[in-house]
Amino acid sequence: MSSTNDARTAAGESARTFGGRRRAAKFSAFFALGGVAFLANFATGIAWINPGIFVGLAVLCALIAIPAGHVGRFRGRRMHGEGRGLALAGILTGRLVLFVCLLALLAFVGLVAGLAALADHA
Repeated sequence: MSSTNDARTAAGESARTFGGRRRAAKFSAFFALGGVAFLANFATGIAWINPGIFVGLAVLCALIAIPAGHVGRFRGRRMHGEGRGLALAGILTGRLVLFVCLLALLAFVGLVAGLAALADHA
């Protein structure tokens, strides 16, 4: 493995580190897909046991994915575009997960308010 890094250094390229050159972009995509996975658990039925935990974990993953994606885009600009698309996908997916979680929260608040209005008139 060191011969590959020695060959890269001799050719004028930088040696790859442990996480690779696109570490922030990969990190962003990983957490964005984690948020999607937490929301996808509602389709399987397991998330309906305690939906607050799954929505909360999806929001947490999205809040990690968005800044990591911005860091990945910034680093990708310095590395001549390497990893910028993956970072952009992480940013957009993270924002989409946040939007879906916001809609779920508004639907829950509307449901509680509607039930409270029905109970008040009874």
